[in-house]
Amino acid sequence: MTARDVSATLRKVSALRALCLRLPHLPTPKERTLLRRFEILVAAPQTASADDTEALAVGWRQWWKEGRSDALCAMAERLPAGLVERDRRLASYLAAALATVRR
Repeated sequence: MTARDVSATLRKVSALRALCLRLPHLPTPKERTLLRRFEILVAAPQTASADDTEALAVGWRQWWKEGRSDALCAMAERLPAGLVERDRRLASYLAAALATVRR
């Protein structure tokens, strides 16, 4: 494969990736179930347990994509102590949200 071939292939892949990123995300059946649990947790975050980590991650990912950093930070304050810190994804979403809220 020549440099020209590689360059053409990379342009095609880049265009395909850009197209995919513009498409709306449709939740899978499992994500819909987790989002329903997340909505319950939004109303009562203090009831969350380690078993709710997946639901929190799915819900926070949705909020992050929607630009709801303030809601994410507010919810994190009401979660049981240590729950966010025990999961890398939750900690990452919270750190990113805090960085955008503080600007």
